[in-house]
This record gives sequence, C-alpha cells and structure tokens, in this order.
Amino acid sequence: MKAWSAAVAASIVAGALHLVSVPRTLWEYDEHLFAMAVERYEPLQHHPPPPGAPIYIGFAKLVAFLTPDAFHALVVTSLIFLAIGFAAWVLAFREIAGDIHTAATGALLLYASPAVLVSGTLPQSDTGALALFGLAAWAAARRNMVATALLCAAAVGWRPQIAVAPVVLFAVAVVFARSWRERLIGVAVFGIACLAWLIVPVVATGGPLGYWHWLTSQAADFAAHDARLSRSGSSAAGLAGRFIAHPWGRKWLAWPLLAAAAAGVWVWVSTKTDRPRRLASIPLAAGSLAYLAFALSSMDPADAVRYAIPSLPLVAVLAAMALNRVPFLPLAALLYAGGAYAYTSPALRPRAHSPSPPTAAAEWIEAHVPKNAIILYDPSLGPHASDLLRDYTRMGVDAGLAAYSADPARPLVLYTDGGLGESKGVSFRWPDADACRKLTRRHYGVISVIPVPAAERFRVIEGVFAPERTRDGRAWRWIGAHGVIELPDLGAHEARLVFRTPPLYPFPGNRVRVDVTGAGGPVFAVLPRTGDGEVRVPLPPGRARITIAPERTFVPALVPGSRNRDERTLSVMLTRVEQLVPPR
Repeated sequence: MKAWSAAVAASIVAGALHLVSVPRTLWEYDEHLFAMAVERYEPLQHHPPPPGAPIYIGFAKLVAFLTPDAFHALVVTSLIFLAIGFAAWVLAFREIAGDIHTAATGALLLYASPAVLVSGTLPQSDTGALALFGLAAWAAARRNMVATALLCAAAVGWRPQIAVAPVVLFAVAVVFARSWRERLIGVAVFGIACLAWLIVPVVATGGPLGYWHWLTSQAADFAAHDARLSRSGSSAAGLAGRFIAHPWGRKWLAWPLLAAAAAGVWVWVSTKTDRPRRLASIPLAAGSLAYLAFALSSMDPADAVRYAIPSLPLVAVLAAMALNRVPFLPLAALLYAGGAYAYTSPALRPRAHSPSPPTAAAEWIEAHVPKNAIILYDPSLGPHASDLLRDYTRMGVDAGLAAYSADPARPLVLYTDGGLGESKGVSFRWPDADACRKLTRRHYGVISVIPVPAAERFRVIEGVFAPERTRDGRAWRWIGAHGVIELPDLGAHEARLVFRTPPLYPFPGNRVRVDVTGAGGPVFAVLPRTGDGEVRVPLPPGRARITIAPERTFVPALVPGSRNRDERTLSVMLTRVEQLVPPR
C-alpha cells in the first residue's frame, strides 16, 4: 500500500488543478452542439457534430438525470473521466515502466500538461476518450485481448476523431497476441462492439445510406478545410511546434520535458528488462505515433493542442522513465505541474469565474434587445446563437440581410466573433493571454453585439464573400473578380463605399470600377498597395444595384512564395457601405 502513496499524491495534485479550472458556462463551438445533443440526439442537425459520438452522448444523457441541465451533465462527465483516466494511465504506465513511482509521475505530467489542463474539464469528448484510450493501453499491456477490443471500440465510439490511435493500438495488440484463437476472438469482439455503437448514428441519420452520405459530406469538409485551407501559412516547423511542443506549454516548460522524453527513449532501449515488459509498450507507442503522424499531416493547426492529446501519453511516460534516473523525481514533476498551471491560469481563471464572451453577449442580448429583432450570427457562432438565443429569430449574416435589409423598422443585430472597431455596440472579452493564443483556436476571446443601421444594410447578389472580423475590430468582406450588391430604398441620393488592400498585397495597388444601375457613368476608386480607397456614388430612386469590378485579381494559393492555401479568386476588401440618408 505504501508504494501507491505516490499515485495518490499525484492524483490529488492533478485533481486540485482541474477542480479549480471547471468552466462556469459553455464556451466553444462543439460544446453547444454536444449540449443540444444531450437534449435531443439529432446528428443531421450536427447535434452532435459528425461522426456522432454515440457513447459519449449516451453516457452524458444518463448523467443528465442527476444534473440541472445538459451543460452540467457534460462537465460532470468530464470530471468522472478525469478520475478514471488518471487511474487508467497510472496502471498502463506501471505495466510499461515497471514501477508505480514512474507511473504516477507520468500520469501527473500528462494530466498537468497545458493541453489537458485547458481541455480536461470542458464539456467535450476529449477527456473521456483519453481515459478509454488509457484503459485500452493498460489492457493491451497485460495482453488481455477481449478487454483491449472492447475498450478500443469504446474509445472510437466515444470520440471517433481519435480513431487512428485506438485502432492502431488494437491492431498491434492483435499482432502480439499469444495465439491465433486470441487474435480471432479479439477481432470479432472489436467488430461486434463497433457495430453495436454504430447502430445509434445509423438509425438517427435514416439508415446506412443516410449515414454514409452524412459521413462522406463531413469527410469532404475535413479534406477541404482541416487538411488544406486551415494550414495556410504553416511551415513544417510551425506545424511540429503546434502539435508537439505547444501541448506541453511555453519553451521553458516544453523543451525540458521533450528532452526528458527523448532521454526516455534511450532508457527504454538500453534498460535490460524482460521481453514482456518491452512488448507492453509497443501497442501504445504505435497508436500514439500513428495518430501524431495523422494529425501532423491532416488536422487543423488552429486546434492542434487539443487534437494532439492522444499522442501525449507516450511522451509523458518516456519523460517519467528518464526523470526516474535522477534524484528528487517527485519534485521535478511537481515543478512542472506548478509551472504548467502558472502558464495556463490566465486562460483558466476567467473561464472558471466569469461567463464566456459568447454567453455574456447572449445574456446582454436577452436583457437589452427586443424580441422582434433578427440576430445575425457569424458562422463560428451558429451553435451559440441556436442554443443561447432560442427566443429570437436567428439567421446567418447574408441570409438575414437578404431577408430584412429593406425593412428599416426591423432591428438587425450582429452577434459576431471579434471586436467593435469603429462600430457602435458592446463587446465582451477574456484576456488575450499567450496561453489563449497557443492552446486554443483563438476564437471567442472577444464577442461583440452590434446593431446594424438601416443605412449600412445591403443584400449580396454575387461575388462578395462572407464578413470577417479580427479581435481588435477590423472588419471586411473580400470582393471576388466581380461583385454585386443591392441597397434598399431609403430615399438617399448618394452612397459611400470604402475599400482596402491588406498587408502583403501581391500588387502595387488596384483600381476598382463602381457602377450603379440607372445612375449614369462609373466611378473609380484607386487603392495603394496597403491602405484604403473611398468612392461616393449617386443612387437612383428605388433599390440600387451596385457592381464592383476591380481591375486586378489573385488566387492566394497561386501567389509565388505564399503558403496560403486559399483557392478563392480575390481582389480587394470591402470595409464599409453606407447610404448617406439626408436628415429629416
């Protein structure tokens, strides 16, 4: 029993760090989708997001009977599996490293890592998936094929996005099974278990064909966005830093730990242990490395720290094996845990003590915006608007403008991910800490609520892309090769359009021709390489259709020397459209 005191002490430290980091409200995109799935499992509505997470949602539904709402059910689920996961990895690492002290140190390093500190208590599926992966690694290390098959299937059903790690772990465990009989039993159990959880999303999506269509549509989006567009501007070194170093914190935290893990490889190779002990680590190593290779090659770098979590246990146990060779082993792990919390606390404390900016903005809307208003949400805030603003009519920005821009009496309110800039409204923010920039997707740090005046409304006809906004409030829409917008009839005789060219513009400038149907000849805006250009155009009676035709266009993915993978045809940025309505 005395030998286990190290594991108990490590669990107390890790548990304390996570308990003071429990979020107060929902925050991220997927959290709202999961919460709505707990209320009603509707995969075709992305409740939850593909590929469905049936075991995770099923467990949370059971917890929901004991909690006040779906958010608390998901948080309690994460807390339960934090405890299960820590114990699972202690057991798995003990099989691999051979002693409980090294195992406890490895588990503490894993659960005190910035990646797990930030994601561990969130209402998302990562924590449970990590726990089930740990139980599977323990079962594989003990060469229990039935348990390995069941736990790997459960890990995939809990969070299908990490399937590469448990599937490869299971495949290697099958190779090292004691007999062909064990191999066949393991494969059969794994297949039956996967089919069992697969029934739920298949039925919910209308049958095998519906599920296949839903899954392939998501795969196409993944290939276009995560595996390509999201990697714009990322070098190989930058990707490696995001997926390998950032999960462990800043350089002063990450590099010593990664160096210890590298030394742990030498310890593992050079230590004279029996053959079963060496075999115990191979399934985990294979699953973690295969998953890391997949993540580096195809996953979104913006969310790299969270996506990298299944690869972290291998690093943690290797680092613990190296640290076990030096004196004061517990002190080294405790110092790392303290440093990791100090680094992440600027991100953890606000979320534990205040509502997230999207939630605070939604609460402000509920208190101050009339119920007949139309809430225009950014794509990144679609789940937040659907979940938090159920008493309002909610529409995407362009859809709402198309439907209501000609109705000046109807309030239109922008619910947007970014700062106010020059706009009038209110914003809600969390601190812009280094931990937020490196450990999260960098969304939802600032959310603004901005009334859209009638004079600034227009309908997109063609060639004008969705609005974009930065944390400091800079906002724009890219114009393609040829853009057309329509202004409502407000009795104005003139409108003002402002254009911009961004930094690193591939041309020395641009010239934009602006035509208003039925209002005479064109007007031209001349833009410098980096800066603004403005035109004022006459407006005819009634609705005004404005054509924007820049002289030069470019495709970012084709610009020589650019790492940008955006394949859109772009020209200039439209930053403002305003009808100059005479005072009444």
